Amino acid sequence: MRESQSYEEGFLIILLLLAIGGLIWLFNPFLEALFFAMIIATASYPYFQRLQKKFAYSPSTAAGVMSALIFIGVIAPVTYLLVEISLQVGQLYSHAQAWVGQQDAESITRLNSSMVAYLPISESTQVQLLEQLREHSQKILSFVQKTTVFLLEGVLGTTSSFVTFLGLSVFALFFFYRDGHAIACHLKVLSPLENRFDSMIMSRFSSLSSVLTLSVLGIAVLQGVSFAILAWLLGLPGMFIGMAVAVTSFIPIVGAALVWIPLVVYMAVQGDYISAGIVVFWGVVITGFVIDNIVRPVLINRLTKIMGGGEEQLAVANHTLITVLSTFAGLIHFGVIGLFFGPVIAAMAITIFDVYEEMHQDRLDRS
Repeated sequence: MRESQSYEEGFLIILLLLAIGGLIWLFNPFLEALFFAMIIATASYPYFQRLQKKFAYSPSTAAGVMSALIFIGVIAPVTYLLVEISLQVGQLYSHAQAWVGQQDAESITRLNSSMVAYLPISESTQVQLLEQLREHSQKILSFVQKTTVFLLEGVLGTTSSFVTFLGLSVFALFFFYRDGHAIACHLKVLSPLENRFDSMIMSRFSSLSSVLTLSVLGIAVLQGVSFAILAWLLGLPGMFIGMAVAVTSFIPIVGAALVWIPLVVYMAVQGDYISAGIVVFWGVVITGFVIDNIVRPVLINRLTKIMGGGEEQLAVANHTLITVLSTFAGLIHFGVIGLFFGPVIAAMAITIFDVYEEMHQDRLDRS
């Protein structure tokens, strides 16, 4: 009887693995959208519960209202920004193509010589540098052409796929809100772990998703609004620049610099050195130091306490190395949406390690 049961158990495990593998293969085109919807639903689930209780909505009505609010407050602005960026990059590409088409090796050399004159290097070094630039001017032109085409294709391609991705995410959001509690209970029943470990993993995922998502969005809003106000004061398109800064602020370390450094270069080329200096001060001091290094840890600390997280969640969310590496890794593997995926996946891996440590704490060598 025991031998028969062991065969049945082994066969059942094989069937389970095949079932899981088959589902992953089947839903592979939708996994990113589903994971994104799960993160957003988990981070905002307490607000869904409050909405349901306050207005006495049915689960389906509350889920529909919450999905609509997420779409209007988060997804629609991001979609607008992507479309606007596509249009701006298209115009920039046409102007750049016209300018590049007018250039030859001699004009590039003259341009380089005027730029090199401002560098704090000796005249002999300037001469050598200009010689190198003259020899490779055609390669520089070719590189500029290829880069502009690559950027345009990347932005336009990302926009179309991203809009489809977001539409599927909103659709999945509704069901995660409505059936989230039932799904969590069912996972606890199916899991071979003790319920306390299941609860530990789920609560840690919930708090980490909330803290990481809300802190990233909060910092993005602060940086975007601050730069939008500055842009308006300088007579620049504040809405576009502010939203561009907000989106790029998701990327750690470099973040908003991807927007304001080209802006400074453009102003310097136009001869507006005062405005360029103001933007540099704002980008380095206000955005880079105050918001990133002072406001961000305070916001993460406050959100962790509100979400009922412990020191472990706070350490993971505030760990610069983990955050930076996981964010860039997510960006490489998943594209723009990986800015959310990377930190959450890394944080959940650490949570699994914590569960293992607690389960086997009596057998671990701590000497």
